[in-house]
Amino acid sequence: MKTYSSFVLISSLLLSSCAMPRYTERLQQPMPLPEGEWTVTQSNPNDMENVTEMRWQAVDSENYVQSFVFEQQPNSDLMKTKTIDDQQGQRNCDELFDSQILSTEPVNGYPALVWVSECKSKNGAYSKILHKSIAGKQSLYVFNKVWRSLPLQTEWDLWLDYTHKIQVCDSNSKSQPCK
Repeated sequence: MKTYSSFVLISSLLLSSCAMPRYTERLQQPMPLPEGEWTVTQSNPNDMENVTEMRWQAVDSENYVQSFVFEQQPNSDLMKTKTIDDQQGQRNCDELFDSQILSTEPVNGYPALVWVSECKSKNGAYSKILHKSIAGKQSLYVFNKVWRSLPLQTEWDLWLDYTHKIQVCDSNSKSQPCK
């Protein structure tokens, strides 16, 4: 009877620890997205188990939105993240590539970086991307709004305002609570 009670107690502890969430941080991204109708998919790019991508594709254009969570990448170097992204842009954009930082202000106590990049290839392909990266204590969070043609100023302003509302929170933190 003592052995059975010990087994039940240990099993209960193991099961309750498995039921606990792995991470208490989360990306808070306002919904619905601005500007019309979107279709959404979730994936693990290149079958990387620690990376989750949510992609919203505009129903009426080639524009899209991406949010990535890179788990187990605590306190990431956001300038390194930008540099890697810029290097990829420079390789792919043989006619024009430009990248400018818009903000380095922390968000909800987490380091954050907002920047814009613009790309044009000799084959005529164009993109303008509004980026936001947030270095969490548990993971790296990346947001991209991608236009395949030059956005109107009203579109740009709408998405810039939206991007400023994206944040990370921690359900176990009093200083960075989830709302």
